[in-house]
Amino acid sequence: MKRIYNKTLILLAATLLVGAIAKGVSGYMTILTRDLVDTSFLPGMPGFREIALRMVLFAFVLFLLETLLSFVKGYYRKKTNVNLKMYYLEKIFQKNINEFNKDSNAKYVSHMMSDLNTVDLDYIDGIFELALSVISFVITIIIIGGVSMELLIIVLVVGALVGFLSNVLSKPIQKLYEERSGLYDKYTHYLQEVLSAFRIIRVNSLYKRVEKQFTGRSENLQSKSYEIEKKSTYIYAVQNFMINFVVLFVMAISVYYTVIGKITFGGVILILNNFSSLIGPFQRASELLPKIFSTKALFKVLDESLLNQDLQEEKEELHSFQEGISFERVTFSYGENKVLEDLSLSLKKNGKYLIVGPSGGGKSTFLKLLRKYFHPQSGSIYVDGKPLNYITKESYFKHLSNVEQNVFMFDDTVRNNLTLLKDIPEEKIQEAITRAGLRSFVENLPKGLETIIEDNGRNISGGERSRIAIARALLNESEILILDEAFQSLDYETARAIEKTILDLPELTVVNVSHILIPENKNAYDEMLYVDRKRIERIPISGVS
Repeated sequence: MKRIYNKTLILLAATLLVGAIAKGVSGYMTILTRDLVDTSFLPGMPGFREIALRMVLFAFVLFLLETLLSFVKGYYRKKTNVNLKMYYLEKIFQKNINEFNKDSNAKYVSHMMSDLNTVDLDYIDGIFELALSVISFVITIIIIGGVSMELLIIVLVVGALVGFLSNVLSKPIQKLYEERSGLYDKYTHYLQEVLSAFRIIRVNSLYKRVEKQFTGRSENLQSKSYEIEKKSTYIYAVQNFMINFVVLFVMAISVYYTVIGKITFGGVILILNNFSSLIGPFQRASELLPKIFSTKALFKVLDESLLNQDLQEEKEELHSFQEGISFERVTFSYGENKVLEDLSLSLKKNGKYLIVGPSGGGKSTFLKLLRKYFHPQSGSIYVDGKPLNYITKESYFKHLSNVEQNVFMFDDTVRNNLTLLKDIPEEKIQEAITRAGLRSFVENLPKGLETIIEDNGRNISGGERSRIAIARALLNESEILILDEAFQSLDYETARAIEKTILDLPELTVVNVSHILIPENKNAYDEMLYVDRKRIERIPISGVS
């Protein structure tokens, strides 16, 4: 992900240029302060008025520059954060479906909300602050060097020692940040799980148990944060002690140089005014570098979460679906559990297939292979004679529509949930509504198609969700329709009418997994396939009652 950050380096450079000019003006004002002090000790104070007016002018310029810097810095952070989050989201949607499903959604939510926020504070802002400190350091060296090279060398040596000691003290924090990231993942996952099981927890009076577990996880997370804060506070206290000691030391040396006539009193004021800009970068570096380096582990975690383990090269485009789909000696297993073995069958274009069998027999696995969610461990699946493994997901999915058991609803209008934001003519939408049995549902909505569906369909019934999913599939106008228990939530008459509508479409290849057999429609199927014990058998339609 660091290379995405690198795309904003030009913006970072522009922001630092503004910062450098502001630091330069600030440094010049300390020189004017020195001149003003030295002039005040001279008889008649020659040039005092001109120097004072110049200081007022540059104070106003500095105000404008620092205001501009705050704007450009804010824009730089906003742009960089948006780039990183959009890249992360884009890469999530490029993951293989089966690999995405292996992990909890909470893992990705935690990365987006917690880890990327840490990257913003510790890396994006840290790089900027560190670079600005270096610029300030260089400007200050030039200014103090103009007063006394001896004092400059003394301050640099002492400052470097303080920076080194601070860096050594800060190292233990790096590991703590990595450990806290892992705890955030588990905490977010648990919180999502608990909220998803709200009804079960209430009905079964599990609150006390959940409260105990939640308290333990919260305490673990907060204890880790407390440990980081405690060690950080200790480190900062030691750093401040060292800096205060160094300030007194430099002040004593400066006064001594004034007494022996090596620098003026104004020079002492200049050194003290610039001392924080000289010693500050050492302190800031010791504070920022551990945080910047600690994000290396976060970047690694983020990148690994986006990796696809199955790197099957997809180079074929499926421009049309002309012939059919064939399974040739396909075997698939989940670990040691073999689900399908040596499976061979053909699905003709425009054919209608009913898939039945006991739960756990392999029906869902067969559909996942057909949907390209998984690849066979052995054997091959061909679409129009092309190996499905080599066909790009994007081109294959254009020919495929799914109606799954768990129908997802977006927080959006009924219209957008039907069309999935595609530009579809109104007459086609109305036709799909009628075919899917949604007419009375839509007509009774307060705002018709513009009614908002809330919270993944909380305000509609399970049957209405299924009808919307079927209407989506009809509007998609794909050549292949896969139904996975699509009629389970529908009453008999509605299921019969919708199934008949689908089976009567001559240009559609239908694969329907269902526990429901509607006698009036059974003869519209070309074949019934029985899936069980790693095998698929063909059953004559005429023999099924």
